[in-house]
Amino acid sequence: MNCIINSGEDREFMPFTLSSKVQGINESQTIAITSLAKKLISNGIDVISLNAGEPDFPTPENVKNAAINAIQNNFTKYTQNEGIPELREAVAEKFRRDNNLDVHLDNILISSGGKQSIYNAILSICNPGDEVIVIAPYYVSYPEMVRLANAEPVIFQTNEEDDFHIDFAKFGQLFSNRTKAIIINSPSNPTGTVYEEDEMTKLAELALKHNVYVISDEIYEKIIFDGKKHYSIGSIKEVARQVITINGVSKAYAMTGWRIGFMAANEEIIKLSSKIQSQVTSNPSSISQVAALEAITGSQDQVDIMRQEYERRRDYTCERLLKINGITMSKPHGAFYAFPSVKRFFGRSYKGNEIRNSLDISKFLLDEARVAVVPGTAFGSNDHIRISFASSADDLDKGLTRITKALDSLN
Repeated sequence: MNCIINSGEDREFMPFTLSSKVQGINESQTIAITSLAKKLISNGIDVISLNAGEPDFPTPENVKNAAINAIQNNFTKYTQNEGIPELREAVAEKFRRDNNLDVHLDNILISSGGKQSIYNAILSICNPGDEVIVIAPYYVSYPEMVRLANAEPVIFQTNEEDDFHIDFAKFGQLFSNRTKAIIINSPSNPTGTVYEEDEMTKLAELALKHNVYVISDEIYEKIIFDGKKHYSIGSIKEVARQVITINGVSKAYAMTGWRIGFMAANEEIIKLSSKIQSQVTSNPSSISQVAALEAITGSQDQVDIMRQEYERRRDYTCERLLKINGITMSKPHGAFYAFPSVKRFFGRSYKGNEIRNSLDISKFLLDEARVAVVPGTAFGSNDHIRISFASSADDLDKGLTRITKALDSLN
């Protein structure tokens, strides 16, 4: 016999409340645009995707073979939450060798991708009401991760006219007694800006002066052009304990789907980040860790081959874009994105629709040119769009031809 409790009144059902914090977080627009493009492609529509931050190269053979051997040897169980010791030591050695960081095993945490590494770091240092300075244009997830940690992102805007470098006279004015950290990304996604040593020194001086952390996202460090050099702020001894260095294997080794990132930080931060990870994901994939170990310790020949090809595509992409009437852009010196300004097309119309912002121009290019790009508003710069030249040479040629034709029609 069923018993239904009835208060005697007919009440309208009220839905359960959901997290207001999560409801206020924006979905990653790079993922949203990629999903929309894939849906069109699945419906048989010819769409060129120049939006995803993903190398078109296959993962190197030696890395894949290492993973296959791990599976055949039944290395498929849980590992240590912090990552297998062999990989942590290899990452520590990589940081010592490539980045001049004074780190050891206890300073390293392996996670399920660079994004988890960044989020672990933010959660480990932030309290409600803290402020985190985010340099714009920024990677789309930085401000949302800060908000999820109940902290507040403070955006510092850089400009195309300065090649998106920092105006330190203005930057220094952002600090307050609530400032907890700065997030930097060099080479930058989406601008391709590479911070010079003197800029990192100035950032270190500010971090010391205001007693704040620096989260340094260096995931694109091996994709640098024009003879530029990567410089890790964590190599500055005076500020080293305040720096959290983030890296991973996804971009340099074409291993985006393997989901391995890592951080280097002082022991206290590593302990807190490891505690967070133990409650959220536990260890990263055992198989992927073995693959990452081979990527870091094995032959690096393929890394430079890919870098050289990205540089060739960078040159081709910039040349094509700058021939379009109305396009301006700063030449990227790293990563694999072009970030052209499209603000001169705002106010134009197509099929009765006015183009008012970067989202509108991105929709226009998807609708009219069948090319997927990412609106700059996702990165905190509404005047721009992001175009990935990590796509194949054929797709890049077709996509740029379509973009040129579509934008010329607006002129």
